[in-house]
This record gives sequence, C-alpha cells and structure tokens, in this order.
Amino acid sequence: MIAALDTIRALPLFSDISKAEGDQLVRNSRIVTCKRGQFLFMHGDRITHFYVICRGAMQIFRETPGGREVTNDILIAGDSINADEVVARQAEHAMNARAVEDCSLLEIPIAWMRKHLKDFDHIAEKLLAGIADRLHSAQVDVEHLTTMSAAQMVACYLQKLCVLYNFDPHGFELPYTKALIASRLHIEKETFSRTLQTLRDQGIMVDGAHVSIKDMRKADNFVCGECSVAGECGTHRVLHEKLDKRSGHGT
Repeated sequence: MIAALDTIRALPLFSDISKAEGDQLVRNSRIVTCKRGQFLFMHGDRITHFYVICRGAMQIFRETPGGREVTNDILIAGDSINADEVVARQAEHAMNARAVEDCSLLEIPIAWMRKHLKDFDHIAEKLLAGIADRLHSAQVDVEHLTTMSAAQMVACYLQKLCVLYNFDPHGFELPYTKALIASRLHIEKETFSRTLQTLRDQGIMVDGAHVSIKDMRKADNFVCGECSVAGECGTHRVLHEKLDKRSGHGT
C-alpha cells in the first residue's frame, strides 16, 4: 500500500517535513502490515528497510541458545524500529522484531534512507535523539536491576504504561501479556506473579489483566525512592501533573 502524506506526517519523526520532503517520502515508501505473532525480521536477516510503527506494538528481542527470549524493548505507534541500523550502516539485523498485535508500519528502503538522510537534517537529528533516549533508558534499566526489587520494577513499568497509552491509572487493562512484561523487565514470569502481593500493599491492584493504582502517591513513593533519575523522569512528572489536576492543585 502506498503511504499517504497525512499518514507520514502523523508520525513524530516526520511531523515537520515540508511538502516537497513529504512527496519524496511518499514516492519512496509504503505501508505494510504485520499480523500478531508474525516476525517483521529476524536476528541475522539482511537489512533491507527502515520501519516506523503507524499502529500496533512490536517486541524487539534476542533468543538465547536455550530458547529463552530476552526482550530489549516493546515499541508502539510513532516509534522507529531500527534507527540505529540506519546510522550504524550494519548489514544484518542485530535483533528480532515480532508483532505483539496486528501492526501497520511505514517501510522505507534502507539504501534510500541512508543515501538521502543528509537531505533531511531535522529527521537525522530526531533519529539521533531517539537513539540517545533509548540508550539512556537502557542505562536506567540496568540501574533498576541493581537497585530495585522486582515489585518496584513492575510498579514503575505499570506507571510508564499509563503515560505511554494515556491510561487512567485508577483502572486500565494491560496491553501486553504478563509473560511479555516479565521478559521486558528481565525477570521470570513466576517472579512477576509473586510481586502482586507486594504491589497490593503499595496501593496497586492487579486482577488478571486489570490494573488499578488505588493510591498514586504511595505507589510513587514506593517506586521512585530507589531511582536516581526520579527528578527528571517524564513518567514521574506526568503522573504528578495528573494527580495535581485531580486534586485541584494544577488549576
């Protein structure tokens, strides 16, 4: 399917492109679909395209020789999947990409993207900023594995989901399976299940796929007390703003 200019401009990476730039992208891209459970590409495959998610979610992961999946990230609409591969100019994919749910993606030939990236300075800047953000997130993840309990990491991730999907913290459905969330947090599924009692004690109720953060301040204190970046965390800031609005302090 040929990509429409409106579809391309709706993606944060291309939101401020000119009409001429947009026309170039329309001529050299298309919209592809990837069904739930289907691989977009696999580790070791030749890199042929650059992808940006228009709808859906993708799991980015590696697999150990024993068959265990190690999830690097779960990307959602608006995220570019392999920006690092555009910049690094490697020949083969370093990760697997599999659809968590039915997805539509903007697909651009990697050779064209690499050749013309210099013609789109603002896009190059956004790509590099996105790579830097993911590197920072990975560094924070490593810190959390060292300093936080499993329950604190799960609580932190549930709060992050509220911001990513604009969920009401007082009641929402998990967008992914618990097994996938456990893989993303680098903990065992059984460990995830054992955290639920601790979470209840901190004002977070998880019943099946339904989550309700009953006491946001208590949950916030539980999570952020062990995090060195709490003061600059976007999730922390947004949840506090929502809390202040609910209590009438933000008006």
